[in-house]
Amino acid sequence: SSSSVDNLKIFVNSEYIRQVTFSLSTEFGVARQVVGNYAHFWTWREQPGGQSTKGNVLTACYLDPQDAMFFQEPSKPVAVYSHQIIANRV
Repeated sequence: SSSSVDNLKIFVNSEYIRQVTFSLSTEFGVARQVVGNYAHFWTWREQPGGQSTKGNVLTACYLDPQDAMFFQEPSKPVAVYSHQIIANRV
């Protein structure tokens, strides 16, 4: 038998972000550069009644090839964060 929960909509998406930040450094004329590699994995689930959606976002952080520890873990995330989000229809 099928319950009403089985008919709720689910939306899944992901994105990959490479963030490069430049700032002043202690050496004149040379910018300080910080690189971050992130992936976001989103799952949105419609809640019973259709007036709200519950979301979960996983943020995975990866090392950059320029990082001294890159070759210790070149492909798996070195940190993972999880956040719960609730969006209500207004």
